[in-house]
Amino acid sequence: YVKAKECSEILSVEDFAIILARHFTSFYNQVTTAIVKIVEKPWERLNVNGQPHEHGFKLGSEKHTVEAIVNKSGALQLTSGIEGLSVLKTTKSGFEGFVRDKYTALPETRERMLATEVTAAWRYSYESLNSIPQKPLYFTDKYLDVKRVLVDTFFGHPTEGVYSPSVQSTLYQMARATLNRFPDIASIQLKMPNIHFIPVNISNK
Repeated sequence: YVKAKECSEILSVEDFAIILARHFTSFYNQVTTAIVKIVEKPWERLNVNGQPHEHGFKLGSEKHTVEAIVNKSGALQLTSGIEGLSVLKTTKSGFEGFVRDKYTALPETRERMLATEVTAAWRYSYESLNSIPQKPLYFTDKYLDVKRVLVDTFFGHPTEGVYSPSVQSTLYQMARATLNRFPDIASIQLKMPNIHFIPVNISNK
């Protein structure tokens, strides 16, 4: 809180994590490396009767995560990510083309719901404090852009969608789209476990 009070402008979570890490590596002689982890929770303004509420907010679902590792020499490792991004496709999803053997009992399908919770972490290619962009809120904009690419790749066109042969295939396409879109992202990790919803026939037949 003290370091935040010293900031004269609005910062991205990534920049603030770097400021905290630099404080410990520069102020304390015995500290050679500082690791700072921050989780940003998204408070969203409420609408009441169609109007934005003056002081009412609700807590969103997904979280913005940051890890900054700063060495006394100025070396940097910066990772951003998303946790708890729950998404659902009600159609255009299957599970097919997987390896089968004598123990395989699961049939292939080209029509099912696909629900998952996305956890993503991407590491930036900046390797020193001097190399990070000086543009205000650069990493905030980049976080929103990466999130948009991940979501757009998962769902596809708003009216046509995109077929997913498996959650593994979609995960790979999301990671590849991110790396192709952003040259300053060196690597990305994704976790997308299936969240199963079992169809139930409630007809009288």
